[in-house]
Amino acid sequence: MKEVFEVLNKRINENEASVLVTIIEMKGSTPGKAGFKMLVGENGRVAGTIGGGGVELHAINKSKELLKSNLGNLLETLVMKDTLSGSEPGNIELKHDNEIQINALCGGEVTLFYEVYKPAKIIYIFGAGHVGRAVARLAMQLNYFVSIYDNRKQILEELQPDLFNEKNLSELQTLPERSKNYLKLDIKGFAIILTHNHTNDLQVLEYIYKNYPEMNYVGMIGSKRKVKEGISYLKKKIGGTIDFKNLYSPIGIDIGGDSPDEIALSILAQIQAISNGKEVKHLRLNYDQI
Repeated sequence: MKEVFEVLNKRINENEASVLVTIIEMKGSTPGKAGFKMLVGENGRVAGTIGGGGVELHAINKSKELLKSNLGNLLETLVMKDTLSGSEPGNIELKHDNEIQINALCGGEVTLFYEVYKPAKIIYIFGAGHVGRAVARLAMQLNYFVSIYDNRKQILEELQPDLFNEKNLSELQTLPERSKNYLKLDIKGFAIILTHNHTNDLQVLEYIYKNYPEMNYVGMIGSKRKVKEGISYLKKKIGGTIDFKNLYSPIGIDIGGDSPDEIALSILAQIQAISNGKEVKHLRLNYDQI
C-alpha cells in the first residue's frame, strides 16, 4: 500500500498521467479484497495489485481508456461468473451501465473505483529573470506544471522553490545546433520566451521551429521592431515555409501596463483565452507581411 502512494506522489510531481484503482467493495469469493489498490499509467500497471487475473486485466485496460479520453473518475462493478457461453476464461461482457460480467470461476462480485490523475498543462519558461519569475508565480497559482530554462546557474539557484515544478540549466545560446532530444518538449505545452537578451530569444525560437513547430503556443517578448527583425532572420535561416499560426509575438494581450506582474498577467490571460477558445486583442504581428 505504501509503495502505491509513494509511486503516485512521484508521478504527480513528474506530471505523469495515472489512474489509482481501488477495490471499495467485494462480495463472495474474489481474487482481491476491499482496500486493494493498483496504480496504472498510460503503458500499463505501475505499482500495486487488485488480485490479478481477469479483473486486473480489465481494470488496466479501462484505466488506459480513461487516460486517453476526457472522462473523469469512474465507479464500476464486476460480476464474476463461469456461465458465459462461448467465452474463454478472462473474457468480459457489458451487462449494463456500471456492471460488467466477467468469465471467472470464483463467482464473486467486486466494485472498483477509478481515480484519474491527468497531467497538468505544462508551461516552458525560457528565462528566469523578473518577468519569467512573475509568469512562473502566476502559472503555479493557476495549477500549470512549470518548467524553467536558463543558462545562468546563479539565477536558477536563487529561484524560490514555489516558483517551479522543475528547473533546467541549458545552453540557450547554442540551441540551434542541438538535437531535438536536448530539450524534450511536449507539443501540447506552452513555450514562453523571455531570456535576458534578444539574441538568446531568437536562438530559442529557432530551436523550437526546427524541432517542435507544432507546439501548442509559442510566445516571445520583444518590441515590434525586434520581432520583425527576428521573424525576417528566422525565415531566411529556416526557410519561408514556416507556419507561424502558433506564434504570439509581441507576447500577451493588450491590457496595458509594463511591470513584470502586468506582463505576466497579459501572457497568462492570452494562454487562458487560447485554451478556452476566447477572442481577445492579441499584441502579435501579422507575420505574413514581414
